[in-house]
Amino acid sequence: MDHTTEAGLAGKMEALARKIPGFGGYLDRERRRDADKLQREYMAKSLGELKRKVQDSQEQLLEAGQMKLMTKLDDVNNIIDRVAGRMRSAAHGYSGFFDANQVNEDELNRIYEFDLSLVSELTHAEEALQGLASSLEGDSVRARIADLEKAVRAIDSKLDERERLLKGVR
Repeated sequence: MDHTTEAGLAGKMEALARKIPGFGGYLDRERRRDADKLQREYMAKSLGELKRKVQDSQEQLLEAGQMKLMTKLDDVNNIIDRVAGRMRSAAHGYSGFFDANQVNEDELNRIYEFDLSLVSELTHAEEALQGLASSLEGDSVRARIADLEKAVRAIDSKLDERERLLKGVR
């Protein structure tokens, strides 16, 4: 579908929304659901990429004979798997938030700020992994693994907070 056809369709949908009572609210709910799903899919995919990079680091540790450190990265990967699974399984949003006819703008801003903080935490995890990759030859590997684990746990914790926030929105 080209851009002109898409714009025409959007205009028709808006005209329909103005004529049918409650339809505009339906479209808003669907947009919120879609945005939430896209954000969660992005995070889950990014966590999958992070896990692949952690596995690359594990291979380097294996080659260096660092089995204990490899096991620690297994723990980190387990956390990444759990968090990514939570992201995917909650991809359709929370009914208490998305089914509301009107969501307070302040509440929406809090949710969006939270989502932005989740992306920021992911960036911290990626930076921690880069630090780990650059230190695989040095003595600070344990500290870098701890930094990575802390960053991944922060994502998990932020996701807990986001779920509590969404469940509290009525």
